[in-house]
Amino acid sequence: MDNIIVITQNIKLPSLIKLREYIKQGSKTLIVSTQFIFENEASEIESYLNSKCKFVNFSDVLCDAELEACDVAAFNPTEQKYVFEYYEKIKRIKNRRIAEKITANYPCVNKIIVSDDLGLSLDEWIKCGFQYISCEYYHQIEAINVKNNNVFISQLRSIYHFLGHLVRSLFGQKIYKASYDGKRYLFYGSLNRIAYRIDLDFHPASFVENMKLVLFNWGIVWNDNVVRLSTLHECYGVLPDNKKLNIKLIQDGYLPGNYSSKYLKFYGNNVEYYAWDALGKMIFKYHDLPHRIMPFRKKLFLPIPNFPSKIKKVLCVASGAGDWTALKNRSDEDKMIYVFGKIAAVFPGIEFVYRCHPVWIHPQHQGVNSILRAVTYIEWLNLPNLKVSCNIPNANEKGKFILSYKRSSFEDDLKGVDIVFGEHSISMIDAAFKNILFASCNVTGRRDLFVGVSDLGFPHCESLEDIVSLLRSLTTSEFKVEYTKAIMNYNEMTNIE
Repeated sequence: MDNIIVITQNIKLPSLIKLREYIKQGSKTLIVSTQFIFENEASEIESYLNSKCKFVNFSDVLCDAELEACDVAAFNPTEQKYVFEYYEKIKRIKNRRIAEKITANYPCVNKIIVSDDLGLSLDEWIKCGFQYISCEYYHQIEAINVKNNNVFISQLRSIYHFLGHLVRSLFGQKIYKASYDGKRYLFYGSLNRIAYRIDLDFHPASFVENMKLVLFNWGIVWNDNVVRLSTLHECYGVLPDNKKLNIKLIQDGYLPGNYSSKYLKFYGNNVEYYAWDALGKMIFKYHDLPHRIMPFRKKLFLPIPNFPSKIKKVLCVASGAGDWTALKNRSDEDKMIYVFGKIAAVFPGIEFVYRCHPVWIHPQHQGVNSILRAVTYIEWLNLPNLKVSCNIPNANEKGKFILSYKRSSFEDDLKGVDIVFGEHSISMIDAAFKNILFASCNVTGRRDLFVGVSDLGFPHCESLEDIVSLLRSLTTSEFKVEYTKAIMNYNEMTNIE
């Protein structure tokens, strides 16, 4: 190999033409990326570089066990106070090990890296002899101004953050109250993700509770009989980690029971976790955290689905990736799009809809251009039966989130759908509550992150061939029998206390 170039999907591909002055015309180039390079992109990159390219993404370099090892090696609770420090360490270790493998397997002198975002750790690649060359980007991370980093400025910043936290505690924090089994409960945050799972009658709490929250965050804490609740997505930075506060954090989405990231260790030493059911307990048991099933949960049972006589519409719901675990790669969802593009070509009489996850466009998740990139690829495929859901938020080049496409709710996407595919999305279970079939699908070659549900007997696919076979069997009596057994297994699991 003559050249190695490391990129992410944050780079504007036409700007790669700048690299022609650094590589010889007609030379061979290895493109290493955090995303999966689609066919249309591969052609563009080769034309801009005027080079024959081979494409490798991060998930091709490290296997499942090696990726898990990054999560484990990064965890050091004596050194890390904040979860973001853990995430940064995961990213560095993952990049270091990938860079070392790439340079060992592809000896090369001309090594270039053009990004420092979306899963890349620039310093680790520079240590392996890579030269950084800047190009044009969809999102530019602004550098921190350290010129005025004196004591006075630091004090002003501290006051600013203190006042901001005070205002949020007093006026911005939603607090709800309820009673159960002779105890008083307070819930901190929005109930949007969790209300349907809690069998409590919540009402807005008085302003006094916001004043108490200010005192708690000042270190003034006392014992009382109040149980304080929040969820994993709502609690960060709200309640202090104090033994005098009886804090319970509630599961508010599907949590893979074999997730190797230790991010849950950073929610506090004095927290007990509430799971929805026996499946929800798996992740807390896996990481040896105090937990139990929520005592006031609503038991939600799956109905027998509407078994279609003919498959007319398929919905694929995406998950997402970031630097909170090495186990997930930003190429995972790309591969799912690629596979369903192939499947749509096999079944021209079936409508396929791919639903991107709204958080993709965060500049630290998939990237601000990620959804538009998926749209571009699917349009390039030019298959009349394959489209992207119209629920597509996008971002402008300044990184401000805007809606470039009309929104639709998940319920709108479910209209007329016969089966929902996804890797490990709670949306699959939500679809099942509406009598719609679902199947997990993981084409990464790594562990099944929906394993708890798959083990109950629900269909699980790991390849294009698996999905094709499943779609062809959905209307058979054998499938109906097996799927009905899985429904019964799920409902029996729900009854476990």
